[in-house]
Amino acid sequence: MDDIRADAGHAPLISVIIPVYNDTARLSLCLGLLQAQTIADRAEIIVVDNGSTEDLSAVKSRFGTVRWLHEAKPGSYAARNTGINAACGHILAFTDSDCLPAPDWLEQGIAPLMGDNPPSFVGGAIDLVTTRPSGLSPAELFDLASGFPQHRFVEHVHFAMTANMLTLANTMKWVGPFATTMKSGGDREWGNRAWSMVGPGRYVDAARVGHPTRSSPPEVLKRVRRVAGGERDRKPGWRDCLAFCARQLPPPRRAILDIAAINPARASWPAKAGAMLFAYRTRLALIRYRLELQFGGESTRS
Repeated sequence: MDDIRADAGHAPLISVIIPVYNDTARLSLCLGLLQAQTIADRAEIIVVDNGSTEDLSAVKSRFGTVRWLHEAKPGSYAARNTGINAACGHILAFTDSDCLPAPDWLEQGIAPLMGDNPPSFVGGAIDLVTTRPSGLSPAELFDLASGFPQHRFVEHVHFAMTANMLTLANTMKWVGPFATTMKSGGDREWGNRAWSMVGPGRYVDAARVGHPTRSSPPEVLKRVRRVAGGERDRKPGWRDCLAFCARQLPPPRRAILDIAAINPARASWPAKAGAMLFAYRTRLALIRYRLELQFGGESTRS
């Protein structure tokens, strides 16, 4: 990859865009790993504060080369769009403040975009990182099993989660920015748009980031609430609402099979049974949240 390096005076090849909302400790870990990338000399890092109430001054002082922006409109997609508008890079790379990029994440992720026939976007692997090797809670086992199936998302649903997504800046200009009306699911809407307008995306297993599992029911249910909100924002009608709720009524077969497949050294069968029950509880929570939104509630980012 030596041919992609350039003099310090040149524009950055890659702009890494990270929205943040009250996540200072994990953001510091993420920024440290980004500054240790194999091609860190070709990247600019842009952090967009989305209205945090935490004091960011310490992390700003520690990472003085990072570009710090602010977006007052709530929602990570609004923050990402602010980063996109300020980016100087030929390639845009997206991750989140709680992610842990592998040392060669950028080098592996940009490779398909440097060729003669680049994909509309690249989605890399998202590895779940647990709090401990065994004794996991039902919520954490469920999150570990369901996690982030990025390969399936790219190949079958035609999008990449923005925890690990890269695209050419010119593709973003052509396709347009993320939909700011959505607080969840905007990556899916954008990916589907890009696939239709530009061509297929590509999954790159070697471009990896870590992501901590959610270890408690409230943490998982925050994600469930965001999913329900994104679904309402994407398809707001009553017919779509009822169809979505009906799809959640059967037991979550895929999650149950994935939980069953967890290494026995990590979870006993009673623990797996608890996680399977929790998985169905999340289905019921999705129905409840989706109906609440249909009756006038507001989708949230947390």
